[in-house]
Amino acid sequence: MKAYNIGLFIKKKREEQHIRQEDLCRGICDKSTLSRIERGKQEPSSGILGVLLQRLGINEDQLAVLLGPKDFEISDLQKEIVALNSQKEYEKAAEKIRRLEQLVEPTDKITQQFILRSKALAYFPEDYPASRDLLLQALSLTLPDFDFDHISDYLLGIEEVKILNQLANSYSEAGDRRFAIHIYRQLFEDPRKRLFNIEAELTLLPLLAYNYSRLLGLERRYEEEIEIATLGQKTCIKYNKCQYLGGLLLNISCALRELGQDKESRSKLIDSFYAYHLMGDESSCNLIIQYAQNNGIELF
Repeated sequence: MKAYNIGLFIKKKREEQHIRQEDLCRGICDKSTLSRIERGKQEPSSGILGVLLQRLGINEDQLAVLLGPKDFEISDLQKEIVALNSQKEYEKAAEKIRRLEQLVEPTDKITQQFILRSKALAYFPEDYPASRDLLLQALSLTLPDFDFDHISDYLLGIEEVKILNQLANSYSEAGDRRFAIHIYRQLFEDPRKRLFNIEAELTLLPLLAYNYSRLLGLERRYEEEIEIATLGQKTCIKYNKCQYLGGLLLNISCALRELGQDKESRSKLIDSFYAYHLMGDESSCNLIIQYAQNNGIELF
């Protein structure tokens, strides 16, 4: 990471927000030091850099991509595309994807892979064969000889695991749950081997566990559903990442009910309701209330 680029970035963001040098660096370093950093004459320590970015309102997690304004714009576009796709704002996501395509070099395989994966959602949300073709193209960029029957032979990156998750969802939605489960089973044979760092684990494992356990429940493999959903639940709690906690608890509750463990099922259902409630997901709360009513379960 070049100090010159970091300095330009800090200066640009400071001036955009009309912040004086002395105000930005107060208590961190003297004005002359900040001036040298902004001119590329001095590289800041990670501690000073972190606080400068905090005062500019920038997430320190973005340090890895602060190699220049273009890289920062690419990172921001990727985050916006993910958010828009998750909100099913597909037309807006497609606009951002087109902008991203203009910025990215054809030789940048990782970002090109992200673009194809994003297109699969934004362009073909319900056309599963077309979506699958794009996802397979994306996977082939880094794994040209990929074999779905030997997933455990590969050391997968985060983007590749995300592609496999989308592929599994595609197969499931098209009616082939068995093949979707085949994908997830291999990912969970030794998740540490592929989800190789904490960031990957806390980002991906709850999502994978939710999708996998849901499919196991649909196949009436309830003990396995509980095992996988519990693994996801523990990861949510361990890393304080609760986006999928409500769904995981709901999956456990449904499986326990099918196994005749009504008391334990009701307890997990209540936990699921409050997990969704705390996340402000009233739609899922209403679905749980309806599920309870349909099955004669007294929630409160």
